[in-house]
Parts: sequence; C-alpha cells; structure tokens
Amino acid sequence: MRAKAMDSQQSRCYDDHMILLVAFLFLFFQANDHRPVILAIGDSMTAGYGVDRESAYPAQLEKELKNRGYDYRVVNQGVTGSTTTQALSRLTRGLALQPQIVIIQLGGNDVSQGIPRSVARENVRLMIERFKPGGAKIFFAGGRFPYLDDLARELNVPVIPFLEGVGGHPDLLLTDGIHPTGEGYAIIVQNMLKVIEPVITARR
Repeated sequence: MRAKAMDSQQSRCYDDHMILLVAFLFLFFQANDHRPVILAIGDSMTAGYGVDRESAYPAQLEKELKNRGYDYRVVNQGVTGSTTTQALSRLTRGLALQPQIVIIQLGGNDVSQGIPRSVARENVRLMIERFKPGGAKIFFAGGRFPYLDDLARELNVPVIPFLEGVGGHPDLLLTDGIHPTGEGYAIIVQNMLKVIEPVITARR
C-alpha cells in the first residue's frame, strides 16, 4: 500500500512539473514573439464558443492577415459569458501586450443579465480610454447594440459590422441560432478586414 501511495505521489509531482514546464514554455515563446499585436477582447463570440480555437475569428484573422502579407499576432482574450464589467477587470494583461490594434466585442451578456445600458456604456468607454494613451487603434465590433455603436462613434472609434452576412443565416450559425460556425467566422473576418486593413496598410 505504501509503495502504491508513493507511486501515486510521484506521479502527481511529475504531472505538476509538466504543467509548470508547459506554462513556462508558453510564456517564454510569447515573450519572444516580437510581432505587433492585435488584441481581441470579447465574450463567447470572440472566444469561439462551440468551435475549435483555430476556427474562432482571432485565429482566422491572424491566418488571413498572413495570407495578405501582414505579420501580426492576434491574441484571443475572449471569455464566454463575459460582461463589460468583467472584461474591464481583466485589462491588465491586455495593456501589458502593448497592442497596436484593439478590437472590442461585448454587450450580449450585459443585455441577457439585465445590466443597465449606462453601466455597459461607461465600461466600454473606460476600456477605450485606457488603451488610447498607448497609441493603439481601437475598433468596436458592433451592429448589435446601437447604444454601444453610438458610444464608439462619439469616441471616434470605427464600428465593424460584426455579424453582417452571418446573423439570420442558419447555415452559418450553430444550432443555438446565436453563435457562428467556423464558416460564419470566416465571413466575420472579411467584415473586419474591410475596416481594419486600411489602418494596417497605413502603419507599414
């Protein structure tokens, strides 16, 4: 019994060390990746709910940019279920990345949880204002909540028609009728590029 207990303990120690090693290597390679960063902040629509991570829009955006000759790292900071308040509380890591471009996609969970529009507007405003001093170009992935689109425009933040050509098309949505499929995200990437590619080109 003692031998089995020791084997079990050694196995757990090995697993813990492997997890630490993988985490270290991940952070090491991130720290040594000197490509300019596009930061994608959002909820399940950014995280890629219901599809594999490579099919979510941030991964597809990075791939499509590379196909067009732009070498950017697109960081997915989407969290399923996130409200604007929760996203605001997680900005430290995003700010540390010193992104050149920030895409904010939020609002759905605020609506579903009954969060007042005034609170959501103030949270998005604060997010935008915290990134501006670093020189990041900020975009709002909108088209769903006019009060947030209006705020973005008031702050001179371009609004991307995020779900244009996808919303209302069952073949491009999961069975919940809300979240895009991988094919739906491919269209979303094209919607984004129409707005952000001129900015990327100007920064070359």
